[in-house]
Amino acid sequence: MTQRKTHNQHRAAFTIVEMLVVIGILVVVAVGVATIFGSVGETVARGRKLSELNQFAARIERVMRQDFENMTREGFLVIINKNAAEGEDVLLYRGEETDHDGNGVEGRPRRSDEIMFFARGVFETQRRAIAANMRASSNEAAIYYGHGQKRAPDLANFTQDSNYFFNPQPWDNNYDLSLDTRLGVENIGFVNPNEFARDWSLIRHVTLLANPSGVGQQVPGELFGFDSDNTVQRQLLLDSPRQIALQPASRSIFKSLTGSLRRDPNTNDLINRSLYDIVLQGQTQSASYYPLNLRTSGLVDIVTQDLAAIRTELMALSTLDSPSDYFDYSAVFEAPANAGLQSGFTTRDTFEEDFYRTPTDLPSPVSAMNLDLGRYDSNTGDWIAGQADHTRQIRQWMIDALPSAWRTNPGSPVVTAGDFFGGVRYEEIPTRILYNEDEFDDDDRGALERAYAEANQEMLGASVFVPRCTEFIVEWSFGFVNNTAAVNSDPLDPRFKRLEWYGLERRVDSNMDGILDGADEIAAQRYQQRDPTAAGSDPDNVARPLGPSRLLITGNSAITGTFSDVESACFGFSTQPGAASAGGVVEGTYWPWPKLIRITMTLGDPIDRDVEETYQVIFEVPAPE
Repeated sequence: MTQRKTHNQHRAAFTIVEMLVVIGILVVVAVGVATIFGSVGETVARGRKLSELNQFAARIERVMRQDFENMTREGFLVIINKNAAEGEDVLLYRGEETDHDGNGVEGRPRRSDEIMFFARGVFETQRRAIAANMRASSNEAAIYYGHGQKRAPDLANFTQDSNYFFNPQPWDNNYDLSLDTRLGVENIGFVNPNEFARDWSLIRHVTLLANPSGVGQQVPGELFGFDSDNTVQRQLLLDSPRQIALQPASRSIFKSLTGSLRRDPNTNDLINRSLYDIVLQGQTQSASYYPLNLRTSGLVDIVTQDLAAIRTELMALSTLDSPSDYFDYSAVFEAPANAGLQSGFTTRDTFEEDFYRTPTDLPSPVSAMNLDLGRYDSNTGDWIAGQADHTRQIRQWMIDALPSAWRTNPGSPVVTAGDFFGGVRYEEIPTRILYNEDEFDDDDRGALERAYAEANQEMLGASVFVPRCTEFIVEWSFGFVNNTAAVNSDPLDPRFKRLEWYGLERRVDSNMDGILDGADEIAAQRYQQRDPTAAGSDPDNVARPLGPSRLLITGNSAITGTFSDVESACFGFSTQPGAASAGGVVEGTYWPWPKLIRITMTLGDPIDRDVEETYQVIFEVPAPE
């Protein structure tokens, strides 16, 4: 009998220790995998966000590049370099705790530069058409880039005409007597809508240069009760120095020359009805002056001048007068916006009578022939300064042409932070989307007022170009290469053999420590006249060793070396050189323009309030036509 031996086969189980080890391994693996997936997800999200910002920046660049390509030197170029809040640290948002410049104060100084130039192309007003087939257009325009400035909310009596927050008007100076609403300014106990950089917007304000149409202009047969067959009523529908295609227009690119008379100062009679616009209608109860149509209001994007007239007036006026001889800024920009009588300025009517119609009065158009801004010596290449008062005054008139509000002091060729009243008004959305049915009369006059009120609301956001633009920097270059960055032209100096860029001194975080200080590399510096050894594209070719004086370009004295807290670079017209004199001096003014403009923009992320992206693009300035 065969015996079988049965072996009991036991399946061993995991011990508790082994189970804990396995669980621990699984946890570690799970955490690792989750971390990897999380990191990948964050990277993908960050990449997608960066891609969206890059696409947005590319669209911005396309618009700006077209503008710069259309630039004409038949106009002039103004660049303002300034810090918001007069150089104080500005917070990105309320509660920010980042000290970017290591001074113990949250935030950092932020640039809020401006640039304006003239261009040729096809331009149309941003305002809605009041009548069919009447839309203002022009082939000349002034293009301005800079931060806009929102008005402080005024929640009381929102239906009153004097409440310009809810009821914007073309004569609004965007100035608040009780609250400083400039960018980055903190007001204890008050809300400044422009205090934090994330709330800023870069605006692109295009001002059409359009002369009124002639007597054969086609107008509607009837509009708001006005009959074009009626001789008196027809004038209210036609273009005038104060309206183009029924849209409000400023009478001059220069703020100091935009006032209009309503009444003859001697007889108190109403003057030429062709100056009236359809909104004001020249009522008999109106005051002696028209309200100013200010581009600062954000509602006016037309000027009834062309480039030829602007050039003539600029060159002639600069030989004798300053803007302050015609305009008192304290009467308009340090006071509430006034729709009625405004004193403190010479009206456009008076100016035109003296300037164009009375040639014995000076200045007159022929005064432009006396403009002396400096020249090069054809023998030495040295710059010979012109008449200091001409140089000072032409810069003042250029700055006066900006749509933002700057005071120009009669004895100074520069502006300071204290001379800045504010930027062009804008709002992200209309302050009043709907109007009450009973707010306007149920007649033709009421329909007219409603149409213009709605058009004004729409214009508040029409110029917004880049929302959440937390910094805007404009710098310029003659195209010269830095050959003397350090002793013995040290090739290790990062500035050696690089283009020289001008503006306010600016540093970049070259050592990547997160703080901007004196240890960082200089990206731009103030213009101090071309260095004798600076070169163009060929480092061995040194032509015209000394450039124009600082007095001509930036208004800063080359003798004292004094500088303003604001750098204002102006570039105007070169007059045709004449024959060389016996001394070898070429008569005529040579005003060099930059070869390159560099724009640096910092954009805030629409979702993550701590994220900013900086973009830089360089544009070439077109050569003279």
